[in-house]
Amino acid sequence: EYIYGFGEVEHTTFKRDLNWHTWGMFTRDQPPGYKLNSYGFHPYYMALEDEGYAHGVLLLNSNAMDVTFQPTPALTYRIIGGILDFYMFLGPTPEIATQQYHEVIGRPVMPPYWALGFHLCRYGYRNTSEVEQVYNDMVAAQIPYDV
Repeated sequence: EYIYGFGEVEHTTFKRDLNWHTWGMFTRDQPPGYKLNSYGFHPYYMALEDEGYAHGVLLLNSNAMDVTFQPTPALTYRIIGGILDFYMFLGPTPEIATQQYHEVIGRPVMPPYWALGFHLCRYGYRNTSEVEQVYNDMVAAQIPYDV
């Protein structure tokens, strides 16, 4: 019953609800929202067993897919095509399963210093005068931003 993962989608909790919920997985450039994909997607989950053991599963596939959570408990993937590269990380602890996962996908990189500051999104501006107005409003409100 303890399944976590399938990130970069707005979820109401970290723990997945296994009562017949379906999550689509196809990345697109859209604002975040409930059950809407964000800029990327991680078709990875980790399950925690009652005894405290953990395992992870990554389905590496670039095609659109969805996963349905079932109360059995079970997961059903539906994929429109491509190669099905399943990676199983047997843990046995959540920490070790996460280390095994990172051996496959790589380690996170430290972002450049400028990327750690305050940002304004470019999404939704219709013209240059709107961007200029946002800039002036930020200066007037004394709200700092870096990018």
